[in-house]
Amino acid sequence: MKKLLVLGLLLLSSVFLFGCANGDKQDQLNKEGQSEEEQQQTEKSDLEAITDLVSTFGGTLQLVSLQAPEDEVSKSIQEHYGEFISPALLEKWLGEPGTAPGRAVSSPWPDRIEILSIDNLADDAYEVKGEIIEVTSVEKVSGEAAFKSPVTLVAKKIGDQWLIDDVTIDANAEK
Repeated sequence: MKKLLVLGLLLLSSVFLFGCANGDKQDQLNKEGQSEEEQQQTEKSDLEAITDLVSTFGGTLQLVSLQAPEDEVSKSIQEHYGEFISPALLEKWLGEPGTAPGRAVSSPWPDRIEILSIDNLADDAYEVKGEIIEVTSVEKVSGEAAFKSPVTLVAKKIGDQWLIDDVTIDANAEK
């Protein structure tokens, strides 16, 4: 009888412990499921924000004439790129306006950036690979490209806003 009582207590304890452990595990799975779902939603909204940022920035490239005098280029960089780029990148381009992207000649001119891929670098940074699409008046109508220049951008979350923190244009690409 004593053995039966001990065995019963052991079984009862096991069931109790297993139930508690399983409940904790279930709670953890629920929390992970929620946070995973929230993470996916956050990543989706981040990707949408970054896509919009790069696309809108790409549409302003033609507004900065790199042929203008340096002080005008600097003013144009602040005016047209300021809301899209990080303070560090703005400072870099203001110090060396010739390193900023923009309109180098009257034709063709940069029309847009087409995004090829977006890769997560960290919680607050993504790498965007794409092409700067240059057009003439003919391509502007047809929607095609006169030239494509490979470009890599780094988008960083600064405060509550995504900003472009680095831009690298492959100057060696064939046009």
